[in-house]
Amino acid sequence: MMLWQLVVAAYGDPEAEGREKILAWGAAELAHSRYGGTLGGLPAGAEDVIRIAWEEFGIRLDLTTATEALEERRRSISG
Repeated sequence: MMLWQLVVAAYGDPEAEGREKILAWGAAELAHSRYGGTLGGLPAGAEDVIRIAWEEFGIRLDLTTATEALEERRRSISG
């Protein structure tokens, strides 16, 4: 399943297995595209992921979860 399909499904189901992690992945992807994507900006940081998770999904992430989501995103694009 594509990332955004997972995110939408998790967002809509508060009891979804792995919900926090899935929404963190979505927030990490948004943070990258907003702050570190093709605009040549600095790479997105965990604080960006935490802020976006709250603003977009209404969940509070801890620093560890946000950092892990960013690391997972970086691993998935680097092969």
